[in-house]
Amino acid sequence: MKFLLYSQSGEGCQILKRISLEGNDCTCYIQDEAFETCFDGLLTKVKVPKPDKDTIVLFDMSGNGESADSWRNQGIKVYGASVFADKLEHDRAFGFETMQQAGIKIPEYEEFTDFSHGKQYVRSANKRLVFKPSGSLPTKLTYVPGKDRPEEELLAYMNFVEKQYKKYIKSFILQEFIEGVVVSSEAFCDGEKFLYPLNHTVEVKKSMNDDLGPSTGCSGNITWATDYNRITEEGISLAEAVCVSNQYVGQLDLNCVVNDTGVYGLEWTPRFGYDATPTLISLLNMDLAEFFSGIVLQQIKEINISGYYAGGVRVTIPPYPAEAKDDHDLDALAKASSGVPILNYEKFDEDLYFYEVCLVDADATASATLIHSGGSGVIACAMGQAEDEMDCLDNCYNALEELVIPDKQYRTDLHTVLPEMVQQVLTLAEGGKNATA
Repeated sequence: MKFLLYSQSGEGCQILKRISLEGNDCTCYIQDEAFETCFDGLLTKVKVPKPDKDTIVLFDMSGNGESADSWRNQGIKVYGASVFADKLEHDRAFGFETMQQAGIKIPEYEEFTDFSHGKQYVRSANKRLVFKPSGSLPTKLTYVPGKDRPEEELLAYMNFVEKQYKKYIKSFILQEFIEGVVVSSEAFCDGEKFLYPLNHTVEVKKSMNDDLGPSTGCSGNITWATDYNRITEEGISLAEAVCVSNQYVGQLDLNCVVNDTGVYGLEWTPRFGYDATPTLISLLNMDLAEFFSGIVLQQIKEINISGYYAGGVRVTIPPYPAEAKDDHDLDALAKASSGVPILNYEKFDEDLYFYEVCLVDADATASATLIHSGGSGVIACAMGQAEDEMDCLDNCYNALEELVIPDKQYRTDLHTVLPEMVQQVLTLAEGGKNATA
C-alpha cells in the first residue's frame, strides 16, 4: 500500500516509519521549514505532496483541513483532517456549540475579543474562571487560577497575556471552573460510524514533578481501551451523529471533567494526540497500515486492541518547554539544540516513539548516529504495557534511565501520579451500561 504523511512539524513521522517497516511504500511531507530535517535518513521525504488515488494520506495535525477536503473531493483517501476538524479544535465557541448540539454538558462560559470586557466579566462573575484563548497558540496560555484568590490571580495573568500575546489572540473564553477528574475519551470514526472499543487517557501537562513549571502538550499519560461506561455514554459517544453528518474520518478525542453530577466537555482534539496516540497504538494487535487503511476504506468492524494499560513518559532536552511566538522565534528555537546525540536507544527502540530526530552519516569507522534534528527539544515518548496500571510505566523508566542524551529531562513522579488518576476515572466510570471499570 502507498501512504503519504502530510505533517506540520514531523510529529507523526514515527507512525509512518512503522508503516514503512511493515513493507509499505511511504513518503513524508513536512510543512514547517524549521522542522524540515526531522526524520532525515529515516524516511523518504518530498518537497511537494502529490498523492494519487492509490495513496492514503495521513494528516498528523489540525490546520490543513482545506487541503484534506480538496483531496477528498478528488477521490483521494484521507485520514485525520477536515475544515470541520479545524474548527472543532481552533474555534472554542464552535467546539462548545458542537458539544451542545450533541447533547454533551459544558461548563458555563462567555467568549470575548476585547481584554477590557473580559476583565470586567472576571470582576463581576463572583466565581472561579478558566482563561482559554482560541487559535494555534502556545499551550501554556490556558490558565487555571488557584482557589484562594482566583479573581486577583486571573486578572494579573490576563494583564500579562494582553501585553505579551494580544496580537496573536483573536478571541478567548472565560469558563466556569468545574471541580472533578479530567479524562480524555476517544473514538475512531470511518465516516459512517464509530469503531469500538473506545479508549480513555489520563495525562499530566506540567513539565516538572509535583505539577510545577509550565504546561506542555503532555509530560506523561496512561491510556486503555474501554466500551460502555458512564463517561463514554454522557460524553464522546454522543458525538457520533455529529461526526457522521460531517463525514469525518479520523479520531476524535473529548477532553472532559467528570464528577458526581455529570460529564462536562472541555475541548476537542480531532487528530493524533501527542503522546496519547503513540501510547495507544502500542496496544494494537494489528499492523498500523491495516489499521489506518481499514478505517479510511471502511473495512474494520472493530478495533483489535489489547486489554492492557499503556503508559508513556516524554523525554526532552532544553530549551523545551519554551515555545515560539512566531516564525522568527521558531527558527531560533529549532536551532538551539540541533545535533545533540542520542545513544543507547537500540534495546528499547520499539518502545520509543521518536519526534525531533534524524540520522546522520558518521566517519568510515562508525555507524550512522541518531541526533536531535532541531525543534522545540522533544526527543521521544518512552512506552510500556501491562495488565495493571501500576506496572505499565516500568518499561518507560527503564528505557529513560538507559538512554544517553545530554541534558535529558523528564518527570520522575508519574509512577504515583498517573495510576491514582486512572483509579479516579474507573471509580467515576461505574454506573453506565456494561460498565468496564
